[in-house]
Amino acid sequence: MTGKDGVRRYSMFFAGVPICAAGIALITRAGLGTSPISSIPFVLSLITPPTMGVYTFVFNMLFLACEALLLRRFTALQALQIPATLVFSACIDLALDLIPTQYGGPYPMSLLYLAAGCLVMALGISLEVMADVIMLPGEAFVRALSRALGREFGNVKVCFDSSLTLAAALIALFAFHKLNGVREGTLVSALAVGQLVRFYTRRLGGLRVLWLGTDGTKRSEIAE
Repeated sequence: MTGKDGVRRYSMFFAGVPICAAGIALITRAGLGTSPISSIPFVLSLITPPTMGVYTFVFNMLFLACEALLLRRFTALQALQIPATLVFSACIDLALDLIPTQYGGPYPMSLLYLAAGCLVMALGISLEVMADVIMLPGEAFVRALSRALGREFGNVKVCFDSSLTLAAALIALFAFHKLNGVREGTLVSALAVGQLVRFYTRRLGGLRVLWLGTDGTKRSEIAE
């Protein structure tokens, strides 16, 4: 990867990070739950003073540590996940401050927020995928775990997201005696975002060529 190519790819990745964060904030503000990867940070933010962004950073650092333990190494590219996560977490809190909540509001408006959030989150993830440089710690840990187990990434991702959602539900039940923070929006985002990412990546070839100066032929694999 040349210096100019690297600048283009990292600029695309870091453009995708705040877009993804804004999508998560929209889903959360819909008042119908949040995305699976954000479910525990969101529920904990409802119980204790630290914000959802703070908990997002803490949990992603745990995922990064687990990834390093599985791979038995910590590289410079893995270290780049730290500033990426910091930007991601800060953007979640900023977006939550800017977007008015629909919790307890008209259900059709909540559904509109949810749909918009899924579309925006998927766009951000698509930019991160097309950049093909690094991953945020949650996905990077799943990739390391899938290799350690010899299982497909997609299958491990489903189990990982399901485990996080279940843990968030148990925390909510213990704290509130009801599923605050884990609702139908969590399921919808889990089912919809992946399909939307596929939709975007298949149709954003022109943007890929314009931004990266390439037809998007993927390198052998994202470096670890």
